[in-house]
Amino acid sequence: MMFSKIGIFAIATLTAVNAQAKISGSIVDESGSPVHNAAVTVRTLPNLIASARTLSNDNGAFNLDNARKGQSIVVRKAGFLPETLSVVPGKRNYDNVTLKRDPIENRIDNIMAKMTIDDMIAQMTQAKAPAVKCGNSICGSALEGGGAYTADFYSNAWKQKIPVTYGKDNVHGVADVNNATIFPHNIGLGATRDSALVRKIGQAVAEEMWAAHIDLNFAPAITVPQDERWGRVYEGFSENTKLVASLGAAFVRGQQGDNNDAEWRVITTLKHFIGDGATDNGYDRGNATITDKTLRKKYLPPYEAGVEQGALSVMASFNQVNGIHQHVDSAKITGILKTELAFDGYVIADWEGIESSTTPGAAGDYSPGLVTGISSKDAIKNAINAGLDMAMVPQSAESFVKSMKELVASGTISEERVKDACRRILRAKIRAGRIDNPSGPAAYVGVTKNIGSTAHRQLAREAVQKSLVILKNKNVLPLKTTDKIFVTGSHANNTGLQCGAWTQGWQGTMENVPGATSIQAGFDEVASGARITSAEDAKTIVYVIGEVPYAEWFGDYRGDDFNNKIITKKERTDMSFNSTDNDIAQIKEWQKSGHKVAVVLITGRPLPITSLINAADAFVVAWLPGSEGAGVADVLFGKVKPTGKLPHTWPKDAKQIPINVGDGKKGLYPYGFGLTY
Repeated sequence: MMFSKIGIFAIATLTAVNAQAKISGSIVDESGSPVHNAAVTVRTLPNLIASARTLSNDNGAFNLDNARKGQSIVVRKAGFLPETLSVVPGKRNYDNVTLKRDPIENRIDNIMAKMTIDDMIAQMTQAKAPAVKCGNSICGSALEGGGAYTADFYSNAWKQKIPVTYGKDNVHGVADVNNATIFPHNIGLGATRDSALVRKIGQAVAEEMWAAHIDLNFAPAITVPQDERWGRVYEGFSENTKLVASLGAAFVRGQQGDNNDAEWRVITTLKHFIGDGATDNGYDRGNATITDKTLRKKYLPPYEAGVEQGALSVMASFNQVNGIHQHVDSAKITGILKTELAFDGYVIADWEGIESSTTPGAAGDYSPGLVTGISSKDAIKNAINAGLDMAMVPQSAESFVKSMKELVASGTISEERVKDACRRILRAKIRAGRIDNPSGPAAYVGVTKNIGSTAHRQLAREAVQKSLVILKNKNVLPLKTTDKIFVTGSHANNTGLQCGAWTQGWQGTMENVPGATSIQAGFDEVASGARITSAEDAKTIVYVIGEVPYAEWFGDYRGDDFNNKIITKKERTDMSFNSTDNDIAQIKEWQKSGHKVAVVLITGRPLPITSLINAADAFVVAWLPGSEGAGVADVLFGKVKPTGKLPHTWPKDAKQIPINVGDGKKGLYPYGFGLTY
């Protein structure tokens, strides 16, 4: 596997200014006409986050207050090439900054000139594979949910004049494909603090996607989770905005290259826009009661970084922000994302997300949501007019197309809005190479040896090594290969449990995952002969326990007391939270017999399990490590030095939740904590 250089989107070398200065100027196009709503930012390249931003007014004019030494002015607007100016000492006026039309727009013009409005509506439709027809035209995309995978879908989809992209949630690898490399979920990658590693993982996932004939990825999740009761905490890298922005952009860079220049590039999707990690009480698909200032400071920067890095798609979120469902929030989708951040790719719905806006907060049997009385057709009108470009409608593609045609014919949705959406989708497809090379890059497409390759598995093992966080160690670790070790517990020899959800299914699996190495098998590989099969003769007992796989609202804790509870299930979606008392009793029994006990916790979030941590002699958080369980043994035996740091504050008591860095609460372990040896 060949890795690209580590690069960050940058345009120009800066000329320093002596001090902070107010600057002004004007933006024009090549004809000299003013450009309205161009996004003007001041930034220190190659930093992806602006220190100041504004929009040009109707006359193309702009004003900014704080251009500083070592910064640049970057101007962006959809349809134009970005323009970067060095800040010149003493210069206050930057008039007639000229934006040039992006040559890609001419290509799009030529394609769209041959399309009818019905063709464009079809491009806006993401049906369920294997469908490629939406109405009488060709769909823009098709998808399958967790657990479904159609290996030969590409053979029809990619031969179309405009290829039909095939989307999957490859959030930690192509985990619905047998023998694929399954990387740690994002929370574990957050513990690594290693953006170069995350970039390599992005590339590896892209290579395995092409091998499986998948060209659209619904990843990365760049949520900033704030409440451990939420069932999707593990999808985010961290509670810390800067870390999320850094690692999210790195994943995009790995998947698409520097400014979409990688041969293996796929279409990545930043998700879920916006505020999904901010919901009240951590309820999935719930309402986030937050100020605009908080939204912009805490939840927006990862999107800014991802957009600057060249992400081609953004997925709208199921949650509401201050009562407004995020599939129909024009102020956020069009006002902030498309205008202020100058995002020129396409915005896609989540799974039947437009219909979800008719019952905000609905989450299966957990919550019926608010019945608004809004019709499905009106929901489509509201979403498309708010700025949604592609409808994910695996269960309702036919009715979506029909409603769209009627809404456009009546003028309720303008043809210009349809053309803009289609243009954005085509722009992404061209940048991803899907128009020029419909069959995909020959060096990667169908190359099955890349699926679960030795190089990818070694990369995943490195990620596991770097993700482990040692919370407690009373002279137990590192283990010695000459010692007698008993490895036991519900998660010791079950690769489905250690991989978590979005693996061989939406809710994951309780069975072993093809090609994966269990933690117990990893012990045998790393320290052959050290593991014994009886606790009685062991010096140290490694007790591997934790959460079972869960996805979305099924992982929510919606009870009264989260203390000392871990989620379990009897069937795929039959979830319950059980006490850790039995585990504590077992640990004490072993200790009474003279054994040291090291607990390895498999979890998708920090848990208020202080009593369990106190009971153990050593406590290691392995998160959801994925397919390469030997990485756990590498660290426990000291073959690799532990370097993982908590990506979240670890609560001492459930009453502290939500608890996050900077809120004044003192958890059991602070953000960034992690022992070593």
